[in-house]
Amino acid sequence: MSLLPKLRHTLVLSLLASVVPAQTAVEASAPAPLVDDDLVARIKHEGLENSRVMAYLDHLTNSIGHRLTGSRNFTLACEWAKGEFEKMGLEVQLEEWATWPIGWDRGQWQGRVIEPVAMDLQIATPAFTAPTKGRQRGPMFLAPSTTEEFEAIRDRLEGAFLFRDGERTAEELDAYLAEHSIAGWVKASSGSEEYPNRIRVFADRNRPRDAERLPTIPDIVVRKDQADRIQALLDEHGEIEVEFDIRNRWNTEGVTLHNVIAEIPGTTKPEEVVVVCGHLDSWHQATGTTDNGTGTTTTMEAARILAAVGAKPERTIRFCLWGGEEQGLLGSREHVTRRRTSMKSVQIVFNHDTGTNWAQSLTVNDAAFEPMERVVAPLLTLTPPDPDFEGPVFELKSRPTIAARGGSDHASFLAARVPAFGWGLKGRVDYFGYTWHSQWDTFDVAVPEYQRHTATVVALSALGAANLPERLSSEGVGESGDAGPGSIRLVDSMGASWGVKFGGKRNLDLVEVNADGKAASAGLAAGDRIVAVDGNAIRGLVSLRYALRELEAENATITVERGGEKVVIEAPAAVLKITKPDASKE
Repeated sequence: MSLLPKLRHTLVLSLLASVVPAQTAVEASAPAPLVDDDLVARIKHEGLENSRVMAYLDHLTNSIGHRLTGSRNFTLACEWAKGEFEKMGLEVQLEEWATWPIGWDRGQWQGRVIEPVAMDLQIATPAFTAPTKGRQRGPMFLAPSTTEEFEAIRDRLEGAFLFRDGERTAEELDAYLAEHSIAGWVKASSGSEEYPNRIRVFADRNRPRDAERLPTIPDIVVRKDQADRIQALLDEHGEIEVEFDIRNRWNTEGVTLHNVIAEIPGTTKPEEVVVVCGHLDSWHQATGTTDNGTGTTTTMEAARILAAVGAKPERTIRFCLWGGEEQGLLGSREHVTRRRTSMKSVQIVFNHDTGTNWAQSLTVNDAAFEPMERVVAPLLTLTPPDPDFEGPVFELKSRPTIAARGGSDHASFLAARVPAFGWGLKGRVDYFGYTWHSQWDTFDVAVPEYQRHTATVVALSALGAANLPERLSSEGVGESGDAGPGSIRLVDSMGASWGVKFGGKRNLDLVEVNADGKAASAGLAAGDRIVAVDGNAIRGLVSLRYALRELEAENATITVERGGEKVVIEAPAAVLKITKPDASKE
């Protein structure tokens, strides 16, 4: 459903010659600019002509690479970002937010079919899954779907790979396979109608908590077209010969996790803060370019621009690079929790996530609209980075309430009723369909002119918000009126979406099920406890939300405990799926 009917105000800032320049309208209501014209010009020149944003992105994605939370690469990225902020002359710290007893690093992945045909495979593995025992060659069979089928091949399972069709859950397979020295299990990537060979892998929801419980069976995902070929070969021959080499590595010494926090101190109101942020972590399959190297490096570049021009903001501008976003906004949530008493001193949060397209809009609460007109006024002097773009260079929008929801780190602040917003992005890159969490999220998809433009927008907006004479109102922020399935208040919002009341230790028990709700139509019943979605174990509502968001196939399976037994329910994904956020993640 479109959000447009909910919008109360819209400020359109355009450079189109056929209309009255938007600067006139803005200046009429804001005679005193928050950033003087000379400084605006210097910020634009520094951001557009002397930019370092692509150099930062190149190093982050090509020299460091993926940045899975808990990996050595993530730690390396934190240390690198800290050093870059220090070069700018900023005050910077690594803010510890957790220590995990187990870390994990992906290594080389190789796979191939040897007989009856030769075929090199494009593969991936979820995070926190086991390696092979070196290069392993062996037979592959279709995974048994019944106990009888399992017994029929029991004596041939040692060293074999099993191809799973999705009907049996990973937990059930592991229970069968662990005692039979299976080499690994394999399944097809889901893809989409537009990108059928896209591979998306996330993490084992049951991330190991100690070295005594590490998974031992590799979990391998094969590109869909190749998996379809494997399925056909198995249907024809019953058995094929394959080889896999998975070099994932465990770190059992423990890993301390950090956010990177840098500041330009305020001159007259240093205790009040404007937050500019993006998440530094990524998934592990590719290099995390658009999710979220682009947001990380525009945050860093905005800091560099302001430092280079000698900006002296009235309020402190805090630049934050978060960890653990992909696992449920962990780093930003802990930051907010530990600083809960000081959240009232935060003027506004600008969060850049969701890709390389350029920052073209911002939606704020109605009560903040008028002062924010002054903040974004300098943006009208920019030129759209797409030469053929015919819309406004920037739009400021508002609506009565900004719910405590969202799939990115500004949601952590919204939960504390802090005005926090994600940029609305425009451009030619298909983020959610193509690069998001896929094997294609690499440096080559980043658009340099978009990155330069967005970093400049962020720098100008942060300085303007820091110089506002008044505090921005939080009226309407964190309200639950339009909270959706992605709400921080997951128990209430997901319950309302499904037509259930969640309860139990992990809020996965269906205490009540409305007869006319989604859950009932899918075949769920009161008393059910959710165990898995499409074979992936579910450990809480956050993991349930992520699993439902990623559904790609027409139908999905939900495994529940019912009356002491496990029951697998198949239902249309459209009934169960949580709608993905739009490009602004607002």
